[in-house]
Amino acid sequence: MKILLAVLSLALSCFSASAQNYPTKPVRIVVPLSPGGPVDVITRALAVKLTEVWGQPVVIDNKPGANEIVGAENVAASKGDGYTLFMATDPSISQNQYLYSKLPYDPINAFAPVTRVALANMALFVPTSLPVNNMKEFVAYAKQNPGKIAYGSTGIGNATHLSMAWLENRTGIELNHVPYKGLAPVIQDMLGGQVQAAFGALSVLEPHIKAGKLKALAISGSDRPKMLPNLPTIIESGYENIDANFNIALLAPRDTPKELVNKIANDVRKIIREPAFREKYIDAYAFDLVASTPEEFGAYIVRDRIRQEQRIKISGAKLD
Repeated sequence: MKILLAVLSLALSCFSASAQNYPTKPVRIVVPLSPGGPVDVITRALAVKLTEVWGQPVVIDNKPGANEIVGAENVAASKGDGYTLFMATDPSISQNQYLYSKLPYDPINAFAPVTRVALANMALFVPTSLPVNNMKEFVAYAKQNPGKIAYGSTGIGNATHLSMAWLENRTGIELNHVPYKGLAPVIQDMLGGQVQAAFGALSVLEPHIKAGKLKALAISGSDRPKMLPNLPTIIESGYENIDANFNIALLAPRDTPKELVNKIANDVRKIIREPAFREKYIDAYAFDLVASTPEEFGAYIVRDRIRQEQRIKISGAKLD
């Protein structure tokens, strides 16, 4: 027994020393999305700050494709030594097991939660030609014209699709779904009159809204966005049981030691809470800062999987 305790004590002290000395070589953060989007931009800004804090290069490895499966599979197969991290969104966190009948990795146990960085809020927007000026008017108009409003999404099973399907279910309206490959073609076809509604990131919509080409009716989240302070939240609009958002969160391979996970989480949380970082990379996108502990994030994932399963079932989305 004494020998066993001594071995365990030595192992724990080695882990602790490893966490204190971490990192001793470059760290890779896999982003399962293409360069240039909000998740990529936030991760690159975080990497610059972590490089300063850790004294080792933190590099971004974009691995887009297959609803984040390409990136998730790569991270799931990586060694849990703290030198591969994963900045993911809802498909990898809590959705893909309900969208696909089979995955090349274990979606439940593949990753260790590090920190939930932010909640990315989306706005409901329409063309200026649609005779509505707020969310209640939109719902009323849709009820008066069942099946006549087409909405665009950035793909089947995407947050923009699931959020609108949830809106339909909660309000009793009937819309027609037109999936696209990205938000840019949705906006283009909305300006051309092919679709009449969509959810999207306010940072992308803002120029079109300020130019008077599109109207934002409401935004998900707890507060009005600083970039458009007159835009009400969905809750303010009278719909407390509707949200339109997705998570941006940091994970690690599942066998990453807890001491390393905690160190990484603490360092990341300090950076994203800095006022300058938050203003430029969180508030500027109309996102909500979360900065959870690993334990808080793990508990959230359990709850969110139940929520996502329900939303996906209602939407009818399947990707295989």
